[in-house]
Amino acid sequence: MNRSLWKQTLNKTWCPAWPCPVCRKGTLLLVPKSLTYRETVESKRARSDEAWDPDWITYAFTAWAECSHPPCKQQLAIAGTGGVAPEYDVDGDYGWEEYFSPMMCYPMPDMFDFPAKCPDDVREELRAAFAIFWSHQPACAGRIRVALECLMNHMGVPRRKKDRSGKYFDLSLHARIDAVAKKEPTIGSLLMALKWLGNAGSHIGDVNKDDLLDAFVIMEHALSEIIERRSAKVAELARKLIKKHGQ
Repeated sequence: MNRSLWKQTLNKTWCPAWPCPVCRKGTLLLVPKSLTYRETVESKRARSDEAWDPDWITYAFTAWAECSHPPCKQQLAIAGTGGVAPEYDVDGDYGWEEYFSPMMCYPMPDMFDFPAKCPDDVREELRAAFAIFWSHQPACAGRIRVALECLMNHMGVPRRKKDRSGKYFDLSLHARIDAVAKKEPTIGSLLMALKWLGNAGSHIGDVNKDDLLDAFVIMEHALSEIIERRSAKVAELARKLIKKHGQ
């Protein structure tokens, strides 16, 4: 996952090279002259303040991007907010340049690649998280937690347990992850980190974009380890070479 890609802003002629959500081969290019923007009413009113500075300016924008892969050419709608920031030249002088921060993109690209055998419900919940990454970080963390619950189900981790009286009770997500950690401590620690982020998502302001990007990196790795067993396969290759060529 290229985390820096999802922190980039647009300008009037360029957008980040996000992967196409349809063909998965091309990257996005801004459709020429498609980006339009307007200053918000609140921003215009703020100009009457004696302390006003250009970095108070706030825009709303819309734009179109298109897949670079010729057989595809899927177009995506982008919308968000904007402002101005100082742009310095080689002599140290500066002017004010517009920038535009995405709040939504439709259809939304995948922020990382899924394993081919990723369960549909896990994929669906993570795509729901991707869609609100820019606009609502706590809610995005909540979707990651739901994806984690789905992953537990895929792994066959029990959801219920029998008490001493013979009655069944529901296990918490924490308890289910503990069960995984007893057999696979490394995987368990990854999943527990995602669980704590999901908990934090219930508290407005406690989750930021960097936290979510951390979580997506962890989830991408966890899916690879759980579904594809990549480390185990590489370790087996290493054992074979040692057995064949080791002294």
